[in-house]
Amino acid sequence: MGGFLLKLIPDSLKLPIVGVLGLVLGAALAFYPSKLVGAREERQALQIKAAKEALDRINTLEKNNANFRNLPAFERCRVFMRDSGLPADECGQR
Repeated sequence: MGGFLLKLIPDSLKLPIVGVLGLVLGAALAFYPSKLVGAREERQALQIKAAKEALDRINTLEKNNANFRNLPAFERCRVFMRDSGLPADECGQR
């Protein structure tokens, strides 16, 4: 069946058609990995921004709240992780 279709296409059009198909395929192969990388970098940037905002809130808590200053490092880490939207499990064990 494929050979029959190739006989219908004039020889002068075969190379341009293959070239266009190659360009379309190459563009698609280049677009999707770059899209995935961009999405990952955007997520990381949002996590960094959330962590900075949480750190600012924690610095404010440390200055203004004596109870927070007296918390153990583990509990302070949990507050930081919770406020920044990161998993609190990353703080480790007591």
